Amino acid sequence: MLDPWWELYSETGYKTAVEVADLLDQSNERWKRSKSPFETDPLASALTQDMGPLLPNNEEGWSDWLARLLRQSAALVSELFDKDVGLVPDEVIREDRLLKEEGGSRRPDILILYPDRGFSIEVKLDDTHYRKTAETTRLTERDYPDQEWTHTLLLPKKNIDRLRSKVDPLVRRHPKEGLQIEWETAGPVSVMYWQDVTTAIRTLLRQGEAVDDHWAANAYLFCAAAEQQLMKFQPHPTIDRMAKPANVVETIQPITLSRILGEQLTYLRERMDYE
Repeated sequence: MLDPWWELYSETGYKTAVEVADLLDQSNERWKRSKSPFETDPLASALTQDMGPLLPNNEEGWSDWLARLLRQSAALVSELFDKDVGLVPDEVIREDRLLKEEGGSRRPDILILYPDRGFSIEVKLDDTHYRKTAETTRLTERDYPDQEWTHTLLLPKKNIDRLRSKVDPLVRRHPKEGLQIEWETAGPVSVMYWQDVTTAIRTLLRQGEAVDDHWAANAYLFCAAAEQQLMKFQPHPTIDRMAKPANVVETIQPITLSRILGEQLTYLRERMDYE
């Protein structure tokens, strides 16, 4: 009885892998023709810990890396928050200590400061303590009253159902602002996914908007690492083996990764249309 189901499931996974492989081929051609200093898609190679820089394995490491990119690039701040900031931030602060009235403190992950505006980012991987974001937001606005604030909760897209279960009915979608958490005690917090960050970086690199070669290399590696480590997207060599399997393991792999391959296919299609 399982044979027809297995054949259908196998065929679906295989077809998805073939489509992803084709899109990566097309993307490599686009990168080659673009203004980017890199000629291949960030997913062109598999990243491993022995390739050079140590890759982060926790929220603090990813926050540090993202803060470094934002600190040097006005274009990345503008692209990420859809605000034309013009200049690099006056300051990017990691884990500022905001004292609570009743004792203790909150530490916002990233604060991006300009004279009259500010952007906060709460960075999440597997931590689902989303409700503390409201207090952190309120304390940020209290301690930095001269800025008009844009607050963001950055999390993996797969965690959106967990977010809703924790803070519903506060999560609402707006025509312009997108998905937001509307706290009663603080300003609204926009929901951002990690793939929004990698999309912004891909766009800037392809447009030749890198600060310099060092920033470009750092941003390119960040993008590749986030896509492979956080989103679990498969690099081009792995995809090619799935599209042209040579053994049982490579034949079964698209089935076990069917959900991720589907998400990767959608992501790459959107990048092809977006960029």
